[in-house]
Amino acid sequence: MRTSSYNILVNVDSKLNLFAILNGYTQAFDIVNEDVYLALKTGQKLEDLPDVILSKLKKRGYVTPLTKSEEIKLVQGLSDRARENHLFQKYNFHFIVSYACNLRCIYCYEDNILNGCNSLSKRTMTLEQVDKAFEIITEKDKVNQSSKTIALYGGEPLLRENYDVISYIVEKGKRIDHTFRVTSNGYDIDAYAFMLQKNSNLFSFQITVDGVEEIQNQRKPHFKNSDSFMKITNNIDFLLKCGIPVNVRINSDLYTINKIHDLLSFFEDKGWYKYKNFRAYCALLRQEVDVKQQIQHSQMGQLDLLKYYNDKIKNKEITERKIFCQDCGTLALLKNLLLNRKHSYKGSFCGAQTNNIIFDPFGDLYSCWDVVGLPEHRVGRYIPDFCIDDTKSIKWFGHRVSDTKCIQCKFVLFCGGGCLARSLRKSGEISFGNCNEYPQSFKYLMKTVCKEILENNYDVL
Repeated sequence: MRTSSYNILVNVDSKLNLFAILNGYTQAFDIVNEDVYLALKTGQKLEDLPDVILSKLKKRGYVTPLTKSEEIKLVQGLSDRARENHLFQKYNFHFIVSYACNLRCIYCYEDNILNGCNSLSKRTMTLEQVDKAFEIITEKDKVNQSSKTIALYGGEPLLRENYDVISYIVEKGKRIDHTFRVTSNGYDIDAYAFMLQKNSNLFSFQITVDGVEEIQNQRKPHFKNSDSFMKITNNIDFLLKCGIPVNVRINSDLYTINKIHDLLSFFEDKGWYKYKNFRAYCALLRQEVDVKQQIQHSQMGQLDLLKYYNDKIKNKEITERKIFCQDCGTLALLKNLLLNRKHSYKGSFCGAQTNNIIFDPFGDLYSCWDVVGLPEHRVGRYIPDFCIDDTKSIKWFGHRVSDTKCIQCKFVLFCGGGCLARSLRKSGEISFGNCNEYPQSFKYLMKTVCKEILENNYDVL
C-alpha cells in the first residue's frame, strides 16, 4: 500500500488542527486532523494510524494498492471516457452575425484580427447563410444532438444595422423551440426593444460593465462619442424590467477591482438587486491583452482576484445580491464533493475541444470563439455544404489530454488540461498545460469551502 499520487492536501487552519484531503480520481474529499494529513503528505507512519481511520483512507482512495504507473493508466482511461462522452454530447451552436463592433474597448482581444483584415468587419451574415446554418441545426435536432440554445456573438451581434438578420434568426429559432444566449456590449439593445419584449422568454444576456461612468467610458468608449455608460445601463434597465436574465461581467484588474464598490453601489441605486433575473460576476482581465491607452491599469492573477473577492467583496449581504467571482465552477464542484456528491470528470477544458460549432459571416466554421476570423484555425465550412476539414479540425478536436504530461497532474480530471486558446496566445502553439494558477486557485477554494462547511458542523475524519 502507498499514498495515491493524485492526493491534493491543504492546510485549512493548523491552529484549529484542520486539514483537507482530496483525491483527483476517486473524488473523495475530507476534512482531517494533522496526524492524518502528515501521514498522507509524507507517506510515513500510516501504520500508526487507528485501524478504523486507515480503513477509511483505503476505501476513499487516499491509500492505494496501485503503483504510480497503474494510477496513471487508470486516470488516462477516465480522461478518455470523459472526453468521448463530451464528443457525443449535444452541439452548442453560435452565430457570428458580423465581426463589426460599435465600441472601441482598449483591451479588445479581437482587435488584431480586425486590423489584419480590413474587410472582416464589413461582412454581415446573409439570410441564405442563416438558412444553411439552420439546416445543420435542424439535422442535429432530429437526432437530439442540439443543446436547444443558440449563442449570438460577435463583434457585437445586436448592432442596429443587424436587425433584419437577427430578426430572421430569432424567427427561425422559435419555430424549432430554440432559445438565445446573447453576448453583447448592450449599446444598441434599444433598437431591438419590440423584438425582445415580444420574445422575452427566449433570451438571456451577458453584458460587460467594468466600472462606473468614468471607468466604463474610458475603457469601453463608443466609436463616435466615447460615451457608452448611460446608454448601456439604461438598456440593462429595460432588459431587467422585461424579465430577461442579465449577467453583468466585470472585467477586473487591480485598478477596477479597487473601485468595484462604487459600481456595486451604482447597482443598488439602480434597484438591480431586487430583480431575480440579475446577477454579476468579476472576471479576470486577460493578462495577455495589450492595453492600448495609458490608463490606470495593473494586471492581477486569478488567485489575486479570488482572494480580493473573498476578503473585500463577499459577505452575506453581497452574496444575497448575487455578486460572484468567476472560478470555472470550481467552488460549486468542491462543495458537492465535500458533501459526497459525485461530479463528472473533465476530459477537455471546454466545448471548443468537443462540441462547439460557430458559424461566421464568411461561411467558415470554428470551434473556439477566441480564434474566430483567423482562417488557419477554422475547422470547416458550411457554405455551400457542411464540411469539417479533418486536417484543421484535428488541432482542436483531435487533442487528448491523456497523451500529455498533464495526465500525471493531480488536478487533470478537474481542469481538463486547460485552455488551448490561452496556449496559442502565449506560445503560438495549441497545447495543454497552461494552468493559469489553477492548482493554487483550486487549493485556495478548497480552504474556502472547508471553512464554509465547518460552519455547518461537518464531521472530521
